[in-house]
Amino acid sequence: MDFESVIYGQTFDSLEGAIRSTSARQKQIAQNIANIESDNFRPFNDVLKNALSKRESKEVMLDREMTNLAESNLKITSYAQLLSSKLKILRKVVTLGKG
Repeated sequence: MDFESVIYGQTFDSLEGAIRSTSARQKQIAQNIANIESDNFRPFNDVLKNALSKRESKEVMLDREMTNLAESNLKITSYAQLLSSKLKILRKVVTLGKG
């Protein structure tokens, strides 16, 4: 077991992966929002799943995308707070509780 894996461990890898995937999702949502006024707009996920109803209004789609964006923001904030907490614990350990 190397020093780096002891200090950082799986928590950092998991949080980093979560932040990266959520950031990618957030970028996709932002693209959906930017293109919502385009003719024949269909959100990327719905194109893949072929699940968009033709009767669904753009306002409903925008509301859904904004909700997805807010959820994504909340996840990233939570992951960053967890990572910050882990770093504070490590800092305490390294300084032997002196600061």
